[in-house]
Amino acid sequence: MATVKGFRGIRYNPEKIEDFGDVLAPPYDVINAKEQDDLYNKDPHNVIRLILSKGEDDSKYEEAANTFRNWIESDILTNDEEPSIYPYYQEFEDGGNKLTRKGFLAAVKIEDFSTKKILPHERTFPKHKRDRLKLNTACKANMSPVFSVYSDPEIVIEKLLDAKLTDEPIFDVTNDDGVRNKLWRISDPEVLTLIANHLEDKSFLIADGHHRYETAIEYRNIQREANGVTAGDKPYEYVMMFLSNAEDKGLIINPTHRAVKSLGGITLDELLNRLGEEFNIEKLPYEEGISNIGHEEFTILTKDPQFVYRASVKNNDIDSPNRMAVTLLHNNVFNKIIDEDNAGILYTKFLDEAVDLVQNGDYEVAFILPELRASDIFDVVLTGDRMPQKTTYFYPKILSGLVFNPLA
Repeated sequence: MATVKGFRGIRYNPEKIEDFGDVLAPPYDVINAKEQDDLYNKDPHNVIRLILSKGEDDSKYEEAANTFRNWIESDILTNDEEPSIYPYYQEFEDGGNKLTRKGFLAAVKIEDFSTKKILPHERTFPKHKRDRLKLNTACKANMSPVFSVYSDPEIVIEKLLDAKLTDEPIFDVTNDDGVRNKLWRISDPEVLTLIANHLEDKSFLIADGHHRYETAIEYRNIQREANGVTAGDKPYEYVMMFLSNAEDKGLIINPTHRAVKSLGGITLDELLNRLGEEFNIEKLPYEEGISNIGHEEFTILTKDPQFVYRASVKNNDIDSPNRMAVTLLHNNVFNKIIDEDNAGILYTKFLDEAVDLVQNGDYEVAFILPELRASDIFDVVLTGDRMPQKTTYFYPKILSGLVFNPLA
């Protein structure tokens, strides 16, 4: 179903970069203003100058494009001559366990969502898509990959890559979060063909980068119209993706919790009473209530440090197209009881942060969601449904600056 191939990546030249840790950066959408300044000051060739330029208004996109061209002309960036894939492994700790998430960067044929070859799971916002479209158009390249997962219980590709990887990657960098990042390049046509053939009957679930993927669709459509063609093998018909196996033990999907600043004038008791119309509400000791949350449940933190409340589905005909906790929360709490637009919701992947926000009095309550499973997400999106924004947090994040995909 999906078309995967190698591409001639543009990447940092190891002969010009002394320390790759100084030029790589987190994804643009998790970088705040201070972090942006820090990365600017870290190295004059840090990728932040491409993905999050400091120029004024739309001039920042042209500034990024000029910087990109200058780095290519000065050999800071080099263009691989052979179509390649780029295995990217991340070693990290989770819950005291040492894990490795394995995957690779490749060019994937852009598909409209109607084909169900590429599956979205979250809603997007026009503002963010306009921003990335302007950057792609100015630079004529994918500056960051879309992160997608596929299902392969036999882990065929991981075994193939492990057998082909050398002891000397392009870089081996441990970032400030303690995540070890390693990148290689494979251009062997036989390996590329084996991988493409193995994945041709798979669907890809977008894990992270929904805005980037929808931007790629729009960029492709603009180029088709400009060039008078509707199909073909042009670079703009593809998007750079990082592909990882949903069955890989290193694929961690953390939830994003919700802290609510305002209950809109209702009291906590009123909130719990109204929740009780469609959920079973159980008062639990704090430690018990924040652990082992079921996939159709969520926990409500209040200012009481001793107890929390667990909400679980009361009946099977509850108003929800699927029964995942995050969807139950949005459809039956934010759409019916709390006004989502005026609640002052803060999204956080950290349980401790949610607790602190409520305990210090800044927020009224927090909704703690359970861990997610890739199989559940696949089941939802195959029905054509999408989950609320900021549902998933795939850990660790993919660094920016690994490789760039030219679109012209």
